[in-house]
Amino acid sequence: MQQYNHVRKMAILVAATFFMENLDATVITTAIPAMAKSFLTSPQDLSVGISAYMLALTIGLPASGWIANRFTAYRVFSISIILFMLASVLCALSTNLTMFTIARLIQGLGGSLMVPVGRTVVLSRTEKQHLVSTISILVWPGLIAPLMGPLIGGFCAQYLSWHWIFILNIPLGFIALFFAHRLLPKELPEKRSFDIIGFIACGLGLLMFVYGLEMVSHSNHSLWLGLAVSFAGSLVLTFAYYHLTHTKHPLISLYAFSKRTFRMSFLGGSLIRIGLNSAPFILPLMFQVGFGWSPITAGSLLLSLFAGNILLKTVNTSLIHKFGFRNILIVNGLLLSFSFVLCALFTPDTSIIWIIVVLFFAGGARSIQFTTITTLSFAEIDKTEIQSANILSTIFQQLNNVLGIVLSALFLFIASSYHGHKQLMVADFRLALFMVAGMTLLAMIDFITLPKNAGNNLNKK
Repeated sequence: MQQYNHVRKMAILVAATFFMENLDATVITTAIPAMAKSFLTSPQDLSVGISAYMLALTIGLPASGWIANRFTAYRVFSISIILFMLASVLCALSTNLTMFTIARLIQGLGGSLMVPVGRTVVLSRTEKQHLVSTISILVWPGLIAPLMGPLIGGFCAQYLSWHWIFILNIPLGFIALFFAHRLLPKELPEKRSFDIIGFIACGLGLLMFVYGLEMVSHSNHSLWLGLAVSFAGSLVLTFAYYHLTHTKHPLISLYAFSKRTFRMSFLGGSLIRIGLNSAPFILPLMFQVGFGWSPITAGSLLLSLFAGNILLKTVNTSLIHKFGFRNILIVNGLLLSFSFVLCALFTPDTSIIWIIVVLFFAGGARSIQFTTITTLSFAEIDKTEIQSANILSTIFQQLNNVLGIVLSALFLFIASSYHGHKQLMVADFRLALFMVAGMTLLAMIDFITLPKNAGNNLNKK
């Protein structure tokens, strides 16, 4: 029990840094209009600042396991926090979109080592019977930060200035450094060869794939050029897969893909997470640009999602034990898709009370689905493969974060083109949310084909 208590403390520390990392992914959404005005650019162009941050998170992830083994998890975790803090200062000092994007790339590289290294330390020390409760701690920032971000960003934009969004990371970073020194184990470094080909192939493939989608989502870029870049990225990732499965010492093991429950997190899980990450981007913009509401009002409404997350989090573990992973994923997945349909039906005249009720309902469904998918993905993973599985899982999540933003912008572009609008209007947001609902429904195909006893080994006391 004493060992598990220490693991819980480490999990809380890692979750706190995960919160800081995820907060910076969405905190600028409600501050986008103010930042766009400051940078003399359009609000839609600011999505590149969000995507650049999350793309940098993804690019550095494949090498995080090797770096942690070579220089120890404690050192890498601490240095990554410092790098994250310094990049936050650069973000606050940015005077144009180019400078801001570069600062966000540096910030993302720091985060790409911070969270996966910490998660590996925690998961490698967690027994199977405690996995559900431990992962519940680790995933809460992924649920809460995207919702708190717009509120904090809106408050700063309306009452202070958008620069404070990044200055807030400094005290949080110092607190994380203090507890990292007290809690993380001081281990000896391991010497092993570095798979440079695998690192370049994975990083380049991910960069091209997501950047191509980013190009597609903006009307000032060529549609076919963006698709071509994404396709080229897919080819590079295909080569990376071949290399990792045939080289003697791969940068990252792909053993986890042999497990059905892990593949679920890659297929259906990705569709769900993309949908979940689109809401904190589309909804604040709809409330501000479409409805004409203030940034603080838009951010405050998302607190209803936060409340739903918190309330359902308290019963999530009990629901999994009672109904099983597969049943939860299917039924709750349908409810989640339905919640996007309800959000699409919002208008400027919709009752605030009804909006709060719908967002609360969506937040509860969001919490259950996210935690269930993440926990089930590790159900069949051995401790010796935890590090690689965790890195792969984190890559998927960060890529899904990027795709959530990119596809949101793409859906809005498609909707505005369909309606013939140059400026975003309520009808454009409605059609985009319908697209998101349809995408999450596709995940049900993967969930339905799961074995009925999937994850039962985690329910054993």
